[in-house]
Amino acid sequence: MKLKIFNTMSKKKEIFKPLKDKEVKLFVCGVTVYDYVHLGHARTYCFYDTLVRFLNFLGYKVTYLQNVTDVGHLLDTGEDRIIKKAKEEKKHPMEIAEFYLRHWLDIMEKLRIKKPDLMPRATEHIKEIIDQVSTLIKKGYAYVTQEGNVYFEVSKFKDYGKLSKKIPKQLIAGARVEVQPDKKDPKDFALWIKAKPEHILKWESPWGLGFPGWHIEDTAIALKYFGPQYDIHGGAIELAFPHHEAEIAQAEGATGIKPYVKYWVHTGLLTIDGVKMSKSLGNIVRVEDVLRKYSPEVIRLWIASTHYRKPLDYNEKNLEIARKKVEKIRSILQLIEEKIRECKRKKSFFVKELKILRKKFIECLLDDLNTPLALTYFFQIIKLINKRINEGKFSVKDLETGKKIIYELGELFQIIPKIEPEELPEEVKKLIKEREEARRRGDFETADRIREEIKNKFKILLEDTPEGTKWKKIS
Repeated sequence: MKLKIFNTMSKKKEIFKPLKDKEVKLFVCGVTVYDYVHLGHARTYCFYDTLVRFLNFLGYKVTYLQNVTDVGHLLDTGEDRIIKKAKEEKKHPMEIAEFYLRHWLDIMEKLRIKKPDLMPRATEHIKEIIDQVSTLIKKGYAYVTQEGNVYFEVSKFKDYGKLSKKIPKQLIAGARVEVQPDKKDPKDFALWIKAKPEHILKWESPWGLGFPGWHIEDTAIALKYFGPQYDIHGGAIELAFPHHEAEIAQAEGATGIKPYVKYWVHTGLLTIDGVKMSKSLGNIVRVEDVLRKYSPEVIRLWIASTHYRKPLDYNEKNLEIARKKVEKIRSILQLIEEKIRECKRKKSFFVKELKILRKKFIECLLDDLNTPLALTYFFQIIKLINKRINEGKFSVKDLETGKKIIYELGELFQIIPKIEPEELPEEVKKLIKEREEARRRGDFETADRIREEIKNKFKILLEDTPEGTKWKKIS
């Protein structure tokens, strides 16, 4: 079975075949470094992390490029996001960019997202941007206005709209941004913008002091590192238009080579209790806030529980479900270790069943990264191991195979909790002793109260077994 992936361009699943053998070039639109990372970012970048891990799992060598937007991403008012933030905080724009880039790298590490191979910044590629703008002017796709701005002339690129299926004639002028009077057509978009005297981030160019438009940054960077064609372009679905549509026009207009990207792979929207997350609604949820309550593994499992192209809803109920599932993973791995030490049997009882479930898990990911269905088989593996242990029908080989498969498949989603031998705090030991004494004298109300206190205060769950009281950490 071959990997199939949904291509936004064709609106169907396609067999994945890289341009060059087993080498994959992946570009994902990076963050604009002017604010804290929110859950929408987490959803998107956790998915591409899983995609990279799965491609590696299948034997592909992936070069993952994620750009850093540190200039040119304008608000609908025409104001640069980073400069606006700098004014609010009375800092230099580059201080803002540095701070929020470090924040993003920190969150990436906490969420167990592999750092991309390349993270080039727009401000470090002004030469490449100017060169590409110049090429587009020479080829007749762009024009310079008397005001010193450079625009891409949409009517000159006949394929404009082929990704989003939006027809240029049907687009409403001013629907997204304020119409600029110096454009030939309201649909034309900025490649280079003349800087006003007070604009801090500006560079010399053949058209005067200015700064790049948002769309041109990505193609200039991609062409430098990947050349005129590459395999996968990723990003959230809301970027398909106009951002990715503009990228196609710029790259194919400049190079004449089509297609610019072979597979366009987009992630779905994020909602908060069923409502789209947006700054205008004031319902932005920062990743760092969620990490204070839930472990990275819980967040990763919650994200993987919804197909990457479907809307993902953030609510406490879903996070709690994910937390309980991570506890199941922790519990089975601890139980496996315990039973391996005790077990003397060597004959295999259910290795074949484990391998069948592993195969079904992989088949789900081969079918357009169907992570929720894959997780169903993942937890069937855990259920099978638990069942066989309870029946006493297991061997060391069974348990070691099960453990290996759980780690192997769980690592694709980064949902395996860290299991380290821990010493109970002295206060907990004292409470457990008090609870045992309460149970001996039949005071089960006190025993239950102490059990709940330990659970809520220390995140430690006590379990009463025939062998005595056992404990485990919970997320």
